[in-house]
Amino acid sequence: TDTLKSFESRFKTMNILLLSQFFSTTKGGGEYVFKTIAKVMAQNGHNVWVITNNVKDETYQESENLKIITVNPTIQYKGGLPPTFLDNIRYSINAFQKGRNIIKNQKIDLIHSNNFSPALAGSLISYFTKTPHITTIHDIFSIYDKKFWKKWAAQSNISSTNARLVPFFEKLMMRFRFDCIHTVSDATKNDILKIGTKKPICVIPNCIHDEVWIKTEQKNNQFAYIGRLVFYKNIEVILHAWCIVTKKSPDAKLIIAGDGPNKKPLQELVKKLDMTQNIIFMGYVTAEQKSKLLAESNALLFPSTMEGFGLVMLESFQQNRPVITSNIPPMSDIVEDNKTGFLINPNDEKKWAEKIISIIKDPEISNKMGSEGNKVLKEKYNQELFYKNILKMYNKFSQIQS
Repeated sequence: TDTLKSFESRFKTMNILLLSQFFSTTKGGGEYVFKTIAKVMAQNGHNVWVITNNVKDETYQESENLKIITVNPTIQYKGGLPPTFLDNIRYSINAFQKGRNIIKNQKIDLIHSNNFSPALAGSLISYFTKTPHITTIHDIFSIYDKKFWKKWAAQSNISSTNARLVPFFEKLMMRFRFDCIHTVSDATKNDILKIGTKKPICVIPNCIHDEVWIKTEQKNNQFAYIGRLVFYKNIEVILHAWCIVTKKSPDAKLIIAGDGPNKKPLQELVKKLDMTQNIIFMGYVTAEQKSKLLAESNALLFPSTMEGFGLVMLESFQQNRPVITSNIPPMSDIVEDNKTGFLINPNDEKKWAEKIISIIKDPEISNKMGSEGNKVLKEKYNQELFYKNILKMYNKFSQIQS
């Protein structure tokens, strides 16, 4: 647009080095954000280099302005499980070596790292090359719950080494070499301040890629949960709520899409509650399957007790579907109660059931709130606004400040 051209005329073309262990729109919110940054910067004429892990069965699309460099170890994405401690160390070392080499051969204006191991690599590269460094922190889990990492370690197939070291690493990160912290919500900004930092913090809310609204038949008795199956997502509350829902609506269906270390306990709970006919585990779904599931469901259920942002809520708005979510930030900053969804105490299964039943009885509620959510998405979380905010942040802390 003319407005965007006018905005861009104030800035020079930039050379950006991005560091992220995963580089995919399907692996999680943090990875989605970095893929979006790379996309919007490259599409608008800036040059982007990305250093990421080799991931089994993953391929990435390069372009004239986007170069992707993969480093060992080769890892396999397993339902939301993070890399092992050894994988993290190997990525940091290999990314540091590759990044330092890129900066020797290219005039990189800024390094931007995505959490933990990439932040360590970015700090080392910045130290040895004097290149400005921004790091992204999506969430600080230790602030939410002092026992968070013990609970995390109690899940199946979890690295106990990671669980012991991450709380230490969260605090250690604040001592790394970076010029600015980028985060995605005021809630996370407040948590970062509690841990302690004197560095500037830039809050830039997420956006999602422009995708087509799927026109499909709405299933009035169907609701969806989409996300990782980990303990803090609090999925148990909607499983218990479903026992109440089915007394009023025996054919009500809950579709759970995603994978993770808490999947088996959740499946066992569904059996114990005798809900196997009403609650279906789809496992991992593609982006297309996710969009269709959201479009055909009456609402997205998102009962998480702690989040940095909650990108799937925007994806629900994109398909004109409301969100029933926890009445805590940042979810309560994104969803407006009774307008774009419902905000509920994350532990009140009766209230969850009550709101779900109300939408089953009157599906037009879903259509109205979903339409309002779509308006909010276009006004507050659009890709152009996201790009402008990222570009302003990059220019403020880069070597080519104008």
